[in-house]
Amino acid sequence: MRVLLINPNTNTSTTQMMVSVARSHGEPHWQWSHMTADQGSALIDRPESLAVAAQEVMGMHEAIAKSQVDAVIVAAFGDPGMQALRARLPIPVFGIGECAMQAAHRLEQAFSVLTITPLLRESTLSQIQRYGCTTFFNSLVITDAQAQHSAQSTESLIESIGHSIRKAIDIDGSRTLVIGGGPVAAAAAQISATLAEPVTMIQPLVEAVRCVRSLSTARFPSVALR
Repeated sequence: MRVLLINPNTNTSTTQMMVSVARSHGEPHWQWSHMTADQGSALIDRPESLAVAAQEVMGMHEAIAKSQVDAVIVAAFGDPGMQALRARLPIPVFGIGECAMQAAHRLEQAFSVLTITPLLRESTLSQIQRYGCTTFFNSLVITDAQAQHSAQSTESLIESIGHSIRKAIDIDGSRTLVIGGGPVAAAAAQISATLAEPVTMIQPLVEAVRCVRSLSTARFPSVALR
């Protein structure tokens, strides 16, 4: 299986980190490649940067078609360009946001989505509806703007995400949390070990890798599994 991971933002360090995480959750024999957006933002945190990212990803379709990969992961929570690639490529294209939300929906219990991007609130709510995941959707919990701008400050972010997780659990009553975004995932992983309540944390990139793994049992005539 040859899998391409696309980072729709311009941060190459983030690309390497995500490939490492994806590889650790994939099968040992899978071959991984990656592409990173040339233009746009290092952090997709507003509608404008999401739109630029979508254009960047859509513009990769010719290179992807020539690469002979078996599956593609669009590794940004807003899934920029995912639908456009699906319309242009004969292979499965998975968005980490879609995979995570549908995984939460399949659990058939109330779930919350945690993000640090307040300016993408409406876009995230639109995703939930577009993917058919409203039945068990409980709340969208967004950290304050300070946490958004201090994504590189681990201590500050952990504190802010901790407050968000407590809100989702104690006030909103969720027992499943979709962790939207890489910085949130890293902080949530540390916090989850301290929680007294049993809470399911859904990591979008990990769910996307599971979606790719499902290709080995599903029927995709256009995909030659290796």
